[in-house]
Amino acid sequence: MIPENRFPRRKDAAGELEGFSVKQKIEKLKKFHSIRFSLTSVVALLILLSVFISSTLSYSRYTRDFQEQSSEQIDQTLEQLSINLSTYLDELFRLTVYLYYDDSVVAALEATGGSDIDRLQRRRVIESYLDKIMIMPRKDILNVFVITDDIYFSGRMPKSVNHSADYQALDWYQEAMSTQSPIFVPPHTEQLVSYPKDTVFSIVKQLKSVQNIDQVIGVIKVDASYSGIADIARKVNMGEQGGVFIIDNDKNLIYNSASQEQVELLSGVALASSGSWIEKIGSAEYMVNTVQVKSADWTIVAVNSLDELTKNAQKTRDFTFLLATLSSLSAILVLLIFTHSFLKPLMGIVQLMKEVRKGNFQVSFSSKRNDEIGYLGDSFNAMVKTINDNIEKNTELAKKVYEAEMLHTEAQLHALQSQIKPHFLYNTLNMISMQIQVGRLEQAVDNIEKLHRLLRGMAKWDREVLVEDEFAILDAYLGIQSSRFEQRLSYELKLDGGLKKQYILAFILQPLVENAVIHGCETQRRRTKITVEGFLKEGRCYFVVSDDGKGMTEEQLKALREKLGRTAENENQSVSPGADGHIGLENVNKRIQIHYGSCYEIRISSQPDAGTTCRVELPLLEKECEQDVPSITG
Repeated sequence: MIPENRFPRRKDAAGELEGFSVKQKIEKLKKFHSIRFSLTSVVALLILLSVFISSTLSYSRYTRDFQEQSSEQIDQTLEQLSINLSTYLDELFRLTVYLYYDDSVVAALEATGGSDIDRLQRRRVIESYLDKIMIMPRKDILNVFVITDDIYFSGRMPKSVNHSADYQALDWYQEAMSTQSPIFVPPHTEQLVSYPKDTVFSIVKQLKSVQNIDQVIGVIKVDASYSGIADIARKVNMGEQGGVFIIDNDKNLIYNSASQEQVELLSGVALASSGSWIEKIGSAEYMVNTVQVKSADWTIVAVNSLDELTKNAQKTRDFTFLLATLSSLSAILVLLIFTHSFLKPLMGIVQLMKEVRKGNFQVSFSSKRNDEIGYLGDSFNAMVKTINDNIEKNTELAKKVYEAEMLHTEAQLHALQSQIKPHFLYNTLNMISMQIQVGRLEQAVDNIEKLHRLLRGMAKWDREVLVEDEFAILDAYLGIQSSRFEQRLSYELKLDGGLKKQYILAFILQPLVENAVIHGCETQRRRTKITVEGFLKEGRCYFVVSDDGKGMTEEQLKALREKLGRTAENENQSVSPGADGHIGLENVNKRIQIHYGSCYEIRISSQPDAGTTCRVELPLLEKECEQDVPSITG
């Protein structure tokens, strides 16, 4: 509240009225602003949140899709690079067989012995051919060695061959002599020269005699530099912050356009992984893609900066956020103007409603508006008039209707109770009496105990009981009846374990079983079986009572269904015993519909000489006071 001393009143009448008017306006302004503030805040928050969430999700989705597309494109680029490198290596493999294309070279290789002039002539033929075919056309070939009974050499730079080198002990030589396939030698320092200084990789192949293909005459070794690989790999550009490097299985660097830090951190991971992933190096994130060059056991690693990849996407995101924010602020401004004009007359109605709340029904809203606010004001005036005229009458009428409905339902349930209880007791006491008369005292005692369980269950007539307790009563009842009919009656109770602790209205199954005994067993001499099933299905209870007695004809079944239908249609109808013996079914059907609703009822099917089946579908009940209902199964 605003302290009154902030607006001191004048001692004259005009000053007093002016102070009161200002204070009243401020109070109204506070109330008006509170509603407008709430409405504006909620709508503005929704607008900003929706814009922020949609923009963020769109950017995230776009970035993710863009990264996936970029990864696929990089994979395709690396695959093409791998193919190009494999093609390049295949060309080096083919160089090793060029010697066979010149007859003079083949003859020089196969010739042995001779004078020094002959050996010098053979050297000139072989080495000049190597210069012409391998060294001069290709700048990536550094050295070519042909090793037979001597070492023939051709190199790009003048070098001294170490003729005393034990080349036969070298791994690549031994492997080449044992296989006809070309051998790839990983990067190593030059061999077979006196002063090695370059790192090369080599292709080695076994040489065989043309005249005798089983005779091995030596090997050819081609040393290549990385310039050919660099020319191929340099065409792949991964941006200023990324790069490409190629390593072998021993982490020897074949080619590199990435930073040293990237190579050191990713070499081991790249050899152990495949495909693509996101790697954080320092404070930046990078997309890493790897592809294998199978012909050389090399791994190509591409490193791309995510900041570079998504640079344009970030610019688009910032522009979208700015545009969305400006649009949201414009929408909020329009909303403020609208709420100001909208809530002013509405607050007038609110003040009148407060007067009505105090019990003043003589107020009315004066407005000449023709929109929804004017309609609301007119409706308010009509509502006040209607309330003023009818509130007392409606309250009294509602009270009477409620009391009458409750009394009506209670009377129905008591009437049904008074009809059903004698129906149970009569047949049961009659059976026990007959057993005592014929001297079957032990069976009589057992049946009296079962009768005790039935009577104990009768005490809970107007309550919901556990399904397992209801089945215990059925077990007691059918046990008595089975004793009465001796070998003519057998029964089976099937109860779903999940249904045992559910609640149903008491004594809605016993009359169904009793009718099955009377109409299925008493009227025939052959053996009859009664089956009672209870199970859960789709959140509801289902109970089926069936017998294999004589059943009913189509006319009898139709008449019974019509009788049950008339009982359901007329809730005020009194159900009295009839000659057809189906009083129990009518009572149960009516109790079910009063307690659960008119959509629930007994469904009966029957065929002559095949038996009768009664089905009951009930909703699940929640028991509020389970401790007040003692179990009767014990």
